[in-house]
Amino acid sequence: MRDNENYWKRLRRRPVSRRSFLVGSGVTAAGAAAILAGCGDDDDDDDDAAAVATEAPAATQAAAATEAAAATEAAAAATEAAAATEAAAAVEDDSHKRGGTLRLWKTTEDAGMDPGIFHVNNTDVIYPTMTQVYTYQPSKNVFSRDGVIGWEQVDATTLVWSIRPGMKFHNGDPVDSDSMAFSFGRLDDLYEAHGATHTTNTGWLYVDNFEPSDELTMTEHWKVPSADAQVYRARHYYSFVNPRIVDEHGESVGTRPLPDGSEKEVFAIQDLPHGSGSGPYTLARRDTTGTRVERWPDYHQHDPADDGFVKDGPYIDAWETRIIPEAASRKAAFLAGDLDVYADVDPLELADFEGQDHLQVLEFPAGGFALCGMDGGKFHDKRSRQALQKAFDYEGFIQALRPFGGTYQGPVSRLLPQYALSQEEIKSYYYHDPQQARQLWEAADFEYPMDHITVFMGAGNPLQLQIGEFIAQSIGESLGIETDIEAVDITTWAARALERAQVKDWELLAYGVGTSGGTTGLPNDSALINFDPRGYGNSAFNHSLYEDLMPRKEIIEDGTALIKMLEAQEQEVDVEARAVLLREIQHWILDRHWCNWSLPPSTVSFYGFSSRLQDFEPNEWLNLYDRRRESMWLKEDA
Repeated sequence: MRDNENYWKRLRRRPVSRRSFLVGSGVTAAGAAAILAGCGDDDDDDDDAAAVATEAPAATQAAAATEAAAATEAAAAATEAAAATEAAAAVEDDSHKRGGTLRLWKTTEDAGMDPGIFHVNNTDVIYPTMTQVYTYQPSKNVFSRDGVIGWEQVDATTLVWSIRPGMKFHNGDPVDSDSMAFSFGRLDDLYEAHGATHTTNTGWLYVDNFEPSDELTMTEHWKVPSADAQVYRARHYYSFVNPRIVDEHGESVGTRPLPDGSEKEVFAIQDLPHGSGSGPYTLARRDTTGTRVERWPDYHQHDPADDGFVKDGPYIDAWETRIIPEAASRKAAFLAGDLDVYADVDPLELADFEGQDHLQVLEFPAGGFALCGMDGGKFHDKRSRQALQKAFDYEGFIQALRPFGGTYQGPVSRLLPQYALSQEEIKSYYYHDPQQARQLWEAADFEYPMDHITVFMGAGNPLQLQIGEFIAQSIGESLGIETDIEAVDITTWAARALERAQVKDWELLAYGVGTSGGTTGLPNDSALINFDPRGYGNSAFNHSLYEDLMPRKEIIEDGTALIKMLEAQEQEVDVEARAVLLREIQHWILDRHWCNWSLPPSTVSFYGFSSRLQDFEPNEWLNLYDRRRESMWLKEDA
């Protein structure tokens, strides 16, 4: 590990500041993001961000509220002016928007494309080739209809969907209530049979059954109310999947036990055979170099078209996604004009993007997470986890790795202020005290000898490696223990992170860099799921609900208690009453240092786009909405 105490001070120190970059490059406002590259006007008088609250969705519609730190009053005024100008200039002929290829990238090949299993390195295919019920834009609190034309919450435990008529899968099979019920119902089967999955089961645990009521009506019957059900359904996990393709081409991923004692074999479509989906594009290529999807001419119409959709289908003809593992190569391709979306920009590299008319860098409030999970088999004693909590140098981390400032993050994102804890509340738990850390460590009970700690992470992002190194060095120095790091490709990382084993082959699990990210509007996604014993918290904490894997009584008791608290807030549809429950849960998690802990994320984030990309709704790009916006188009003369 780094033995030079000045290493972290030198690491991120460069002769640049946010203000000097903004003044030097020119700033244009666009929505809640400030355009930071030289591709617009020079309205750069004010670069101090102002917080703008977003109206909370009605509790009866079960959509959690969201708030994002947004741009200045000047930015808002510019946005309104731009919107008015665009509306005034709108004409029926949109032929100038049609055509072109969207150029994207990803770090490696996918590990499978079944929408009910993974979400890593596969959304470049799942998003454009599959249909969901609708999209949801948290900053606008807008649902835009896709696979359905309407829905009704009949009572507290009954939700009825009206499916869009005339839809069909790419092989011509009809999209109907049977396929919708099948698509939603298979998620629990996949979760139970496959084991390692990204799908959050909290989106359906409350469901009793999915019933095809008639050809174009599907009814959800719930065991208990759910405050978040309708927002959950906007996730790509709930894509419409063709039952016939799964039956004819699916591959077994295991079995699940049934109540009568028998077992059910479960099948997935990880290669996404033709006819699996009904989205606007079809898969044309998937190989070691990347993927390509092409516009499907028989795609259903959206008439009338809600925000983000187009009556006659998407404007862009194709998406080309290249596999580019190296960060330097991705940056070079973006600067050369070969990519339309770059991703989050290292704040210390902002100057490299100055004066580039073919690109734009937007500033967003940082809603990302940098998390560190703990192996529950080794850290079953609360005192051992509290020792880790106090052994980490939070302020040193901010100074070393957050050049434009950092903030403290609790179990629920600060982008959901009605549910998030205050900075003062979080700091009452997250503070650096090596002496207290050693006392707790020495008093803790360890079932397995703990003379060495490995921080395990995915490779590919240089900042992730720096975060891992900082975790290892800070904890090693505070506790007087040997530490190291291990970095592997993201597919291997996911498999080993989710592996069901009594003892993991790592002690700490680092994931997320905390430089970018948004919110779906759900506390669970943002990011309570990482602490939830029913969700990611179960795997990160060594599957605490499986008694054969986690025999420690205290872990099982605490996990069961937390689940009861989580279920209570999920069923509470009154926003204020739910906020009380969520704050109590967060204090419970922080006091026990349960499962994960949040390292300080950046205060602001930066994202790069080509100047030719139009109507891509930057405010929603980090909210799991991004490429599902069919009204995006490419201005070829940009």
